[in-house]
Amino acid sequence: MAVQKKSRTKKSLVELSTGASRSATPPLGLRYALMVAAIATPLLAIYFYPYPRAGAMAAGIHSYLSLYAKMVGAAISLFEPRVAVLGDTIAGPNFSVQIVKTCDAMDVTILLVAALAALPLSFGRRLGAVLASVVLLVLVNVIRICVLYWLGAHAPTWFHRAHQTLAPLCMVACGTVIFLIAISQAVPRSSPDEVGKRVRS
Repeated sequence: MAVQKKSRTKKSLVELSTGASRSATPPLGLRYALMVAAIATPLLAIYFYPYPRAGAMAAGIHSYLSLYAKMVGAAISLFEPRVAVLGDTIAGPNFSVQIVKTCDAMDVTILLVAALAALPLSFGRRLGAVLASVVLLVLVNVIRICVLYWLGAHAPTWFHRAHQTLAPLCMVACGTVIFLIAISQAVPRSSPDEVGKRVRS
C-alpha cells in the first residue's frame, strides 16, 4: 500500500509539473505572432530609419533603389522605348516616376518574409517558401509600377487615385494570396493516421 501511495504521489507530481509547464508555454497562435513581430520589427526599423544623407546606409539604399529603377525601366521599355533611367528616376517623354522607399513594396515584403520564416517548418521548406514568395512579390510590384507609369503618361486623372489607394491595397492583397499559396505548398500534408494521433494527443 505504501509503494502504491508513493507511485501515485510521484505520478500526480509529474502531472502537476507537466500541466504547469504547458500552462506557462504561450499558445501556438501567440507564439507565432510573437515570432513574426520579432523578425519583422528590426527589419522594418532598419529600412525606415531616417539615415543621414551623407551616410553609408543612405548611399546603399539609394544604390539599391537605383537598381530597382533600372529593373522597372527595363520592363517599361517594352511598351515605351523612349524611357530612360537616371539614378532612381524613370523618365519618359510624357511622364517620369521616382523610385523611393516603399515603391519597392519592402514593407509588404518584410511582413511576408517574417510570416513565412516564423512557420514551424524545416529550414529548407521555410527558405524555399521565402525565396519563391519574394520573387513573385517583386514581379507583382514591377507590374504595379508599370501600370502606374502608364496611367501617369496616358490617364493622369487616374494616377493619384491608383497610386495612393488602389495600388497599396492591391499589394497587400497580393501579399496575402502569395502567403496562402506558399503555406499550402510548403506545409506537409498529414496522413489520416497522423491526424488521428494529433487529435488523440
